[in-house]
Amino acid sequence: MRLRYASDETQAVPSLNAPDAVIELLGGARAIGRSIRTLSDLDAVVRAGLPRTALDRVVEAAAPASERIWLRNRLVPRATYQRSGKLSASHSATVERIARVIAFANWVWQDESLSKRFLWTRHPELEGRRPIEAAFTELGAREVEEVLMRGLHGLPV
Repeated sequence: MRLRYASDETQAVPSLNAPDAVIELLGGARAIGRSIRTLSDLDAVVRAGLPRTALDRVVEAAAPASERIWLRNRLVPRATYQRSGKLSASHSATVERIARVIAFANWVWQDESLSKRFLWTRHPELEGRRPIEAAFTELGAREVEEVLMRGLHGLPV
């Protein structure tokens, strides 16, 4: 299992201003309905509400098959999911946040299965929470990103 390190010269740490990996996880510009080049573009789409298919794509990327329904219902209540084809701004923000954490974990681990294992394993630096659960809130997502950043610098993850 190889973890990417900050000293690796092959690629720089992904820019938080380049939302490409997040857009891909959300289904791409075609699924979202418009081209997104900047964080400002992404913010506008999130505020307007992501399509329900974006949630489906993120859940599929984030969760093992046995956990997908649980995760989807935690991100968006079942009745809301069934009722509307478009997510509210607050639900869209949560889905984007989860996609951002997944994209960063995928980049750090360089392997989607290892990334998924990290996201679903309880972590002592997150008070025993699973990173995917910590990322339900903005502050929790920042904690997960900090854990991943420590891994980039050779500290235990």
